Amino acid sequence: MITNNKGSPMPPLRDYQQEALARMQHYEGRAALLVLATGLGKTRIFTEFLRWEVNENDHHCLILSHREELVHQPLTYLQDLTCGVELADKRANHEPIISASVQSLVSRLDKYNPREIDTIIVDEAHHAAAPTYRRILKHFPNAQIFGFSATPHRGDGVGLGCVFEDIIYDKDVLWAIKNNYLAPINCRQVNLKYDMGKVKIREDTNDYDQTAVARVMSGTAAGVVEAYNKYAKGPTIIFAASLDEVRDITHLINKQSNSRIAASVTAATPDRDRLLEAYTLGLIKVLVNYSIFTEGTDLPATETIIIARPIAPTNVGLYAQIVGRGLRPYPGKACCNVIDCVGISDYPICTAATLIGDEPKEPQPQKAKQEQMADSEEQIEVLPAEKIPDTWIKKEREVDVMDVGMGADMHDVAWIPLTTGGYLLPIPGVTYKISKPLTDGTVFLYKNKKSAKSPMPLQFIFDWVYQDLRQKHANAKYIWCKSERKRWDNQPITHEQITLIKKLAPDYKINTRKTTRGDASAIIQNLLYIRQAGDKNAS
Repeated sequence: MITNNKGSPMPPLRDYQQEALARMQHYEGRAALLVLATGLGKTRIFTEFLRWEVNENDHHCLILSHREELVHQPLTYLQDLTCGVELADKRANHEPIISASVQSLVSRLDKYNPREIDTIIVDEAHHAAAPTYRRILKHFPNAQIFGFSATPHRGDGVGLGCVFEDIIYDKDVLWAIKNNYLAPINCRQVNLKYDMGKVKIREDTNDYDQTAVARVMSGTAAGVVEAYNKYAKGPTIIFAASLDEVRDITHLINKQSNSRIAASVTAATPDRDRLLEAYTLGLIKVLVNYSIFTEGTDLPATETIIIARPIAPTNVGLYAQIVGRGLRPYPGKACCNVIDCVGISDYPICTAATLIGDEPKEPQPQKAKQEQMADSEEQIEVLPAEKIPDTWIKKEREVDVMDVGMGADMHDVAWIPLTTGGYLLPIPGVTYKISKPLTDGTVFLYKNKKSAKSPMPLQFIFDWVYQDLRQKHANAKYIWCKSERKRWDNQPITHEQITLIKKLAPDYKINTRKTTRGDASAIIQNLLYIRQAGDKNAS
């Protein structure tokens, strides 16, 4: 009988976990990615796979993680097997299963025979494109690799195609909520009186510059605490914009409640495990942190997540990780309350609606958009204590994210809708094609003539192709980026385009006065696609 670290029998795998396990057992390629929303039990899946690898195939396996907690976590499921650890002063001794910190293992590779490892599991696999990970994976050229992640999106925009050849499984947040595996999301957007001003997105992180964010949000702790007092329910985790804000938010909550109900958690916090235990027991009601609880923290009692730091829409992976801290079901927990502390400026940031689908549309204020504002050297005012207003909340609204709809973010990529269904994107050297949706809404991605082995959600494909374009085809951005080619697209149709359309479809009627170059390009690509499909069927 297999038991967990408390000696209780392990529950049987859920149906989707069995399905994911079977996909792994039958996979014949070199490297595959499995995407499961936070809370769906990816650790349970890959530890069952490792048990099968050791017991049935006599394989030696390696688990790669980037944090100490993640190194130890899978071992609680593998107590019936011999396991080793590579972490700081702990060293493995060629056990059948080794759980390793990437930072520790990368400097100890010389003690490993490159043919020693048969299977590698990469936990939190969105880190796998980093040089340290790739150095380790390269050291074991014959090992089969499986990556697990809730968010296969890197903040720096580097695609995971450089590591993983196939995506063999995907269950997202919406699927998990609809099937009662995760708690529903109850979202509220609270507009605080801060303005993002000229804060830029950094190319290396694909997120807003955190130093600038800390500056514009300095002094907003009172607004975050006001949002907490008005709208939070039950155990709460607050994600602050800086270490100073962590300190100030914690102080204000404790001062107003006249009790130490809130605790600060930073990288320098000693006895972090004790704080988490106190939180789980209800002795502490609020954990205030800065970039600590974004991965690998299992606190299912959490009912409220307050995101008090703006996250760029290009870094939706981080946002999903943060919200995931509150999505696990728990006795007596009806939903996960997500409070997005957004600013007063018309500035794009991730919200809970971003995670599920399109943002709800609101009337735009009658003012120039942020990118059209005249340059100004005026700095955002940081208010001293005596000038802080009675209320920082300008307005708030509830957002039913489950009713927002299933719109998709195309990342400003110039996809061409096909009349037969799906999308096409031809650029020099490669053609991306998205199939017509299947009955469950998933689609296949084709890159030239090579097809993905499994259908995926449309949004995942849009995200993956966008990262691939940025990484491998930046020099063709003038073709695949809508905003880059907008001027060309809006010009009148050319004589060459008219000639080609008539050649491809002699009976096609063209309104030369209204048809633009962009319209003509889409018409030509559709006609070419239809002709190629017809030739293929005829043969």
